[in-house]
Amino acid sequence: MTKERTAFLSKENPRSAMEETSLTLYRVFWVFLSAGVAGDFIEVAFWLLTRGELTSRSSLLYGPFSIVWGAGAVLLTLVFHRMDDQSAGRIFMTGTVLGGVYEYICSWLQEALFGACFWDYRHLPLNLNGRVNLVFCLFWGAIAIVWVRMAYPALCAFVGRIPRLQGRRLAALSAAFLIFSAVLSAAALCRMSQRQEGVPALGAVTRFLDERFPDNVLHARYPNMGILSEIGWYD
Repeated sequence: MTKERTAFLSKENPRSAMEETSLTLYRVFWVFLSAGVAGDFIEVAFWLLTRGELTSRSSLLYGPFSIVWGAGAVLLTLVFHRMDDQSAGRIFMTGTVLGGVYEYICSWLQEALFGACFWDYRHLPLNLNGRVNLVFCLFWGAIAIVWVRMAYPALCAFVGRIPRLQGRRLAALSAAFLIFSAVLSAAALCRMSQRQEGVPALGAVTRFLDERFPDNVLHARYPNMGILSEIGWYD
């Protein structure tokens, strides 16, 4: 941390600057939650501005939340924690490489787990198997600088103002909701993959998923999802 910023934080708050931005499980969860929600709204706004379409960009069936953005923010926090004294160039290059690797792994996991993927960059130049491309890798680099220098310290300051008891209760409720929605979303997507393979519903759970979350409902929630078995992505 720079000397100027350390002095500023020390003057504004008797706690040390290290305590202001130290990593705790509580703070990491707020990073995940805040970035996941913000990322969903950013993607919705980006899609609206660039394509004129108001469409869902959430990773979950319930709630405006992007797991990729949330987990990406946690990764940036863990890797770049207390690196705001590093040069912007170093942060940018590290973020570019890290973001590209992270996005590629996310795309591969979606394919492996659900037989589907939620983005395809094959129409863009300098892409790798349609999973990542240079433009968005550079975007990750820019995000890393913004996160290290501004977003993470601001988020820590905001979380620090929340009364601890109320904050922990809100975090617990949010975590429970996210787990519920994530499990349900994963089950519905896995069942969709089974339907594509002709696997019949053999129990109460699969029948419930077929009735409550048929393909048309899932495609409405995930309008940019591609089914690999149908369109042959990454052949």
